[in-house]
Amino acid sequence: MAKRKSAAQIAAREKARALQAQFDVLAERRLDIATRAVAMRKDLDDFDDETQKLIEQLVAKRHTKRSAMHAQLGALAVEMIDTKVSRSEAAGRLGMTLTEMNAARKAFDDAVRARAEVPSTPAPSAPAAAEPVPTPAVDPVPGATSGDGLPGVTLPRQESGTLDEPVMGTIAPPVS
Repeated sequence: MAKRKSAAQIAAREKARALQAQFDVLAERRLDIATRAVAMRKDLDDFDDETQKLIEQLVAKRHTKRSAMHAQLGALAVEMIDTKVSRSEAAGRLGMTLTEMNAARKAFDDAVRARAEVPSTPAPSAPAAAEPVPTPAVDPVPGATSGDGLPGVTLPRQESGTLDEPVMGTIAPPVS
């Protein structure tokens, strides 16, 4: 014989169904939230990958441009040394340390060597050496010209000295 359900059991079952419906609504909401989170994480990973590619492109561009500029700086260092000044004085006049100047000269030498090694492909233009600074015209001193219109005066060589030794043409501080 089948057992009859009591009113308490029927009420308990209805209450359980209502709670289950609430849980189902919450479960559906949780599933929706989790789905959006997974999609957002994928978008975030894609954004990170794209950003990383852009960073790598910028770093490569920076490296290329810095190498070219270092080579140009090296060309200026070589040009300065060609004016018959010491390496340390050349570095000081260029606003660099001797180590920085040597690194720039090495970059210049490497750029020149790289261009010399790849003659079959059209090479990009060489790093432009600094244009010479125009010097004002010097009027020759009458009777003291060398024949080419320039004064026949020999100037003493500029040398860096220590502060203890007075340099010719400077005024020494008064001794008290």
